[in-house]
Amino acid sequence: MNQPITHNEHAAAGADHGQPFEIVINAEPFEIKQKELTFRELCLLAFPDGQFGENVAWTVTYSDPHGPEGSMVDGDTIKVKKGMVFNVGRSDKS
Repeated sequence: MNQPITHNEHAAAGADHGQPFEIVINAEPFEIKQKELTFRELCLLAFPDGQFGENVAWTVTYSDPHGPEGSMVDGDTIKVKKGMVFNVGRSDKS
């Protein structure tokens, strides 16, 4: 079910869950504290004004310098490690 990303989901992306470490999203460094991020939290970090809906398609891919590469879909959660690189895209399905 496609729903707008809520402010609470965005606030959760900044929740205090440990020592800060750096990840990269769309070539921009981000300092985070949590050990897990959801698909939607990653989308909001990349695009703070992001909305989910029937006409918006999101893509999230990632690479771990010490582990696997992959992709995520809405509803996924990933364990985040220092140095991980995420590419988040959005497009209008017009």
